[in-house]
Amino acid sequence: MNVLGTQRLVALCHMIKNLLVLVHVSTAYANCDKSEILEIVYPPPVPPNKLFEAIDWMDDVVIDAITPHLLGKRPNTYTLTKALAEVQLMEDARQLPVIIVRPSIIGAMWRDPLPGWTDNYNGPTGIFAACGKGVLTNMCGSSSAKADIIPVDIVSNLMIVAAAHRTYTEYESIPVIHCCSGALNPIHWDFIVNFIEHFFRAYPLNECYRIPSTHFHSSRLLFEFNFYLKHMGPAYLIDLLNAFWSPKIRFTRVYQKVLRLVETLHYFTTRGWDFDSKGLIELWETTSEEDKKIFNFDVRQLNWNSYLFDYLMGVKRYVVKDRLEELPKARRNLSWLKLYAAVFNALIWWISVRIFARQRSRRYRWFSGSIGFLLTYIWSNYNFRPPVRLKSLEEYKQRTSF
Repeated sequence: MNVLGTQRLVALCHMIKNLLVLVHVSTAYANCDKSEILEIVYPPPVPPNKLFEAIDWMDDVVIDAITPHLLGKRPNTYTLTKALAEVQLMEDARQLPVIIVRPSIIGAMWRDPLPGWTDNYNGPTGIFAACGKGVLTNMCGSSSAKADIIPVDIVSNLMIVAAAHRTYTEYESIPVIHCCSGALNPIHWDFIVNFIEHFFRAYPLNECYRIPSTHFHSSRLLFEFNFYLKHMGPAYLIDLLNAFWSPKIRFTRVYQKVLRLVETLHYFTTRGWDFDSKGLIELWETTSEEDKKIFNFDVRQLNWNSYLFDYLMGVKRYVVKDRLEELPKARRNLSWLKLYAAVFNALIWWISVRIFARQRSRRYRWFSGSIGFLLTYIWSNYNFRPPVRLKSLEEYKQRTSF
């Protein structure tokens, strides 16, 4: 539909007598098989028209066989069809007032109309919610890679200004503008992971299954080992025990969804790209001061500490549907969870010593169990990651007109 929908829309636009502008929203990752991506439309691996002519007579088996060759280094058909849609525009819409906007990973709102607002689990939002619940404690990715997240209101503001600019500006070819943060105001995954852990320990979700803790693994094998050991294994065990009382398979399905979400982002958390962002700067410089105040899309003004706080608070309020009035209760629940974890680990430690050190004295076994309890309790209550500044609840309420 990315290509066919574009074809049909362009055909409709050709019938419009006084068309002022057509804004095509693509993705910055349409050409993710390249490490450095310019603001141009790249030639496709195969012409779109010839591809669809061939697909008409192919069966599913043949299509599945040729798909990997068409994708090349791309992770999925979404990025490929987005690239093909851009090429289709170049062929069919040369005479139309078209502009292409390529956003990167779209996140929650920055300022307007409500800081931190988001209403779905797509993209990083689902990962953040899973980390806050304690459902996800391991991710596969490079902590030093750029997390090219862009607030949704920056994208919408840029689209509005770009549309207005295109109506009175002539171009030799269809212009392309990247709407990304990586080149102008970069942030890396290690900062985000650190911030998430600090935030959800200070402002926990009402229902936590584990103590919020997130780790990035550069090794896919190490990630899968940890995921199945710490997540899928316990999920299968709990569902097996629950089967005696209820036929519903609950936790296994939850973790299957989490794994699919992690798999979707895996390609983008393990790599980094350099997106040329000259177009955004040039558009910002040509925008009037009055319009800059109304349609602010200058990502360089974004303060990541403040934005991530609002984003995670938005996950808590608008996605998970927690009420801020219940925060004291959520903090008590997390304290109990830390205590349960310490007692459980101390018990496991004591049983292990009992099994493997039978010749030791009873005093030694109790001492070992106490050490296990203390180490777990210290780990649960003290965050050894680099400190970050979190807003107070009063600051947040003032900022969001709560």
